[in-house]
Amino acid sequence: RRIAFLHGDNGRLRSRILADRPDFLLHGHTHDRCDEMEQGVRVINPGALCRADPYTVALLEPATGALRWIEVR
Repeated sequence: RRIAFLHGDNGRLRSRILADRPDFLLHGHTHDRCDEMEQGVRVINPGALCRADPYTVALLEPATGALRWIEVR
């Protein structure tokens, strides 16, 4: 699987990454957890451990695409 990582709000860079068609784009910055498709790429934000409610992380199994959210106290 091809996995890309991005942190920040650089729309131009995000567009370049999506155009390259990785299997997954993992990103942060917004502190909002998400799991959605964008231009044929699965885009995942695991959430955050600060300035979020609840605090979350995510575990991804790239081979199967299984994603598990974990709340952190």
